[in-house]
Amino acid sequence: MKEGDSFIAYTPAFDLVAHGDSFKDANDSFVKSLKLFMEYVTQKGTWKDVLEEYGWKKAHKVWNPPIILRQDSCPVSIPIAV
Repeated sequence: MKEGDSFIAYTPAFDLVAHGDSFKDANDSFVKSLKLFMEYVTQKGTWKDVLEEYGWKKAHKVWNPPIILRQDSCPVSIPIAV
């Protein structure tokens, strides 16, 4: 995604976000973040708990990520006192 001058990389499979000044920067940051996340979960031995927390389902000994059925953008008005 692009928000203003920043590029955003996001995966709903782990609710993981990274950003950068370019698509490449965001992607590189995302890859590093995902690697650290995976190393941490592996080190803690909590993959089952983490996958269940993020909505993954186990079927026939295989973990499947949640399925995104639809993605929308909609305007939201937030009243702010100035």
